[in-house]
Amino acid sequence: MAKSSTKIGKGLRGVGTTKYDAHHKVLSQTYGALADLRRELSDTKTAVAGREEMLRGFATCPDSQRAWLLLEDYFEKLLLSRKDFPAADWWPRMLAVQGNARLEELAFLFLRAKRSLPSELQPHANLNRFAEVEEAEHEQRLVRELENWLFPAKPMHLDLPRAALRVVCQPQPDADQPARHRLGVQFHLIRPRTGDKIRSLQEVIELTTRAAHEQELFLPDDWEFIQWLAETHHNREDGDETLVLSNAELLHWLAHWGRAARLEAADGQKIQFHGQVAELTPHLDRENGELAFTHRLTLPDGKHFSLPEIHFFASHPPLALAGGTFYLLRNAPPLEVLDHWREKPAVPVRKLSHRLLMYLRRTQSSNGVDWEQLCTTHAAAPQFIF
Repeated sequence: MAKSSTKIGKGLRGVGTTKYDAHHKVLSQTYGALADLRRELSDTKTAVAGREEMLRGFATCPDSQRAWLLLEDYFEKLLLSRKDFPAADWWPRMLAVQGNARLEELAFLFLRAKRSLPSELQPHANLNRFAEVEEAEHEQRLVRELENWLFPAKPMHLDLPRAALRVVCQPQPDADQPARHRLGVQFHLIRPRTGDKIRSLQEVIELTTRAAHEQELFLPDDWEFIQWLAETHHNREDGDETLVLSNAELLHWLAHWGRAARLEAADGQKIQFHGQVAELTPHLDRENGELAFTHRLTLPDGKHFSLPEIHFFASHPPLALAGGTFYLLRNAPPLEVLDHWREKPAVPVRKLSHRLLMYLRRTQSSNGVDWEQLCTTHAAAPQFIF
């Protein structure tokens, strides 16, 4: 019989909670500003006095267990339960204070949960004080978020890692525009028992569903990347071993992992991105004894890469891969020029127009190349001698 009475009590509590919310909602919608007055009048003096006596005992109770039982009894008087206040940090704050301060914390608990204050708690609800406390708590949350962002806590790995993840990237010609490339990514999961196995995106994301077991096997950096994949690519359903990144995804990956030495080429070289801007500059070269016109990729530090050493990627924004580093391209050529460079990166000077030759000689005379080779110049002779 005791078990059945307990079940009936729990069932009535859930129904009473709904009745409590509906009752106060109807009062607020019907009477507006007079809802609090109407609510006070609806309570009998005997019920209010009984709850006030219970609150006085709760406010001065030094024992945490007895205080908890008193609070539960008070909630039952209001047809409420602990589940109606889902926050987890309010009980330690109540135990830290006594007297009117504890009753003030209880009133703040109702305000945070956006519930109507009972009549006996209204004298303890200082709205100005509540606004100050909310602002202080908001600042503390901001400080904690800044701390977690700037100094994220990494779990210590006491044992040697028993699994590792390599992210191998390979430029692939675009099916629609072969002169431009897309970045293909393969995930190499390394375990002592199975060795190096290529896994699809979904198989890597599934590791997070077994986080309690799998996280212990990886280094913190590897597990951070796996969690990032699960958060950003959970909507993709790629089942292939190679994940081909779109233009926006490529920029997102480079901005997030370009400086973390996470991405690597097939030969083990790390792929980096530091946000640097490079540009294509004209250059003269000799092929089979003939002067030829081509371009080079000029880096901010003055280093150069020839066209066969460059992989051109997306057009918005234009990106270029050279020497294991991605660069933003300042002056991206049109697709027709890239198609021509893919087959023949240099053009004989004799095929250039006179207008282009004069322009190059006039504008490119200061970049260390002898552009006087483009044209034969004749010294002017005076027509009159005095």
